[in-house]
This record gives sequence, structure tokens and C-alpha cells, in this order.
Amino acid sequence: MKKIILLFVLAGSVFACTKKEEGATASKGQSGIVIDSSANTDLVRKSVAAIQSGDSATYRTTYAPNVVFHDNLDSTGIDGNMAMFKLFAEKGIKLQIEVGPVWENQYDKPNSKGVSNYVMAYTTFTFTRGDKTTKTVIFSVDAIKDGIQVEEWLVYDKAAMAEIAK
Repeated sequence: MKKIILLFVLAGSVFACTKKEEGATASKGQSGIVIDSSANTDLVRKSVAAIQSGDSATYRTTYAPNVVFHDNLDSTGIDGNMAMFKLFAEKGIKLQIEVGPVWENQYDKPNSKGVSNYVMAYTTFTFTRGDKTTKTVIFSVDAIKDGIQVEEWLVYDKAAMAEIAK
């Protein structure tokens, strides 16, 4: 009997210590699921990488042509949002982005615009211009429909960008 119990303990330990397969892990929420890795989280990471590298063409492909950005509650379209690429280049601002937690919420029922997938992300933007460096943390929520970002909400302290752009 002791050997059987020991065998179960050993099997349970091996099972608990084995590496999880790559891919998404999900947890069931009140009205949907939360996923830590998916095509939609990859899309947001691709967009962030394009910002950092200054690749405006790739950045544009991650958004719908009629996307609406709510940048600290100021709304703009893709062209207004992409003005940052021009500003960074004109001012000689270098950008480094550290991607923090990124996760997706998939809701059981879509909203009135047909969106049921939202990706949340925390990123730290470090701006460098000459010998000046500033940082800001940005929290973003991206509404994703049919594999493209259709709406984005950004919340951050604009002081860091204003300071480096002076």
C-alpha cells in the first residue's frame, strides 16, 4: 500500500513539475475568458515593436483604416496618431519600449460594434534626446475585431513626452 501511495505522490510531483506546452493559458471569468497569449496579443506586440523601430508602414497595418484612438480621452484617427513618428524623427527622439503584462479578454457576447476581444497591455516608454531621458508607463486597451485593432484607449502621463519634445 505504501508503494502505491508513493507512486501516486511521485506521479503527481512529476506532473506538477513538467513544463507547460507553449501556447495560451486561459482562465474563465464572469462573462468570458482571459488569455495570456494569442494572435491578438501578438498583434498588439507587433504594433508596439513597430512604434519602437519607427516602422510606420507595419504600425499602420495593425489598425483598421477607421480606427479611433482615445489618447487620454482625446480622440483621433490613424493619421493623427501616426504624427508621433514624425515628431520623434524631427526632434531626434529615440524610443525604447519595455513591454510588461499583456493579456486578452474574450467576452461571451460582443458589444454594439461587434467587438468581443480586448487586449490590455502595460508598456514603459523611455524617450531619449541627447543627454535627456524621460519615462512614462502607458496602459492600453485595444478592441480587436477580425484580427485588426479597431479602437484603442491609452492612459498615461503626458509630461514625459512634453518634457523630451521641448
